[in-house]
Amino acid sequence: MTEPQFPIAIADEFTAEILKPYRDNATYLKAAEIVEVNDKTAIAGTEQKLIVGKGRFSIPESCYIDSTGHFNAVEFNICYNQLAYVLFAGCIDAGVMHKVRAGDVQIPTMTEFKHHQLPAMMIVALESRYFKPLDSNDFTAELSINKISAVGNAWFFFTTITFSDREGVKAKGSVTLAFSPSYNPNTVH
Repeated sequence: MTEPQFPIAIADEFTAEILKPYRDNATYLKAAEIVEVNDKTAIAGTEQKLIVGKGRFSIPESCYIDSTGHFNAVEFNICYNQLAYVLFAGCIDAGVMHKVRAGDVQIPTMTEFKHHQLPAMMIVALESRYFKPLDSNDFTAELSINKISAVGNAWFFFTTITFSDREGVKAKGSVTLAFSPSYNPNTVH
């Protein structure tokens, strides 16, 4: 198999398919790409990221509130989720997730990912910081997967994200994301 050349642009149609669960007025991600994927064994003990993805966003109008005049925690979370979904799906589709696989956890197929996307992907920790107002009409985000741990049938992804507009970084955060296809929300009490 030929090594892919980075960055890998993620097709608009593919992005739209992955973001289908979102309402039109809450679909903020407009374009995405996989910037780099590094072999887990090659970067052991370094500060290099496992996976880096970028997205371009626009929030012409908030999906849930009158304009606050600034990028806030709800929009941070929505934008993070959208880029994470598309980045993970894009890496599966491009066949590069095997480079960063944690333990013996099986990499899902695209069909399995789409089936488990909403119930199996969960934010388990989120920290966000805001430095200056962000131009929400046109901004970018860079999402990095820094570490992956497998526990049972779940993957835990330790990620960082920065949100920038043409003037520079305006917000950033750390998010721990879990993917557990065996999770069944109907059995949680």
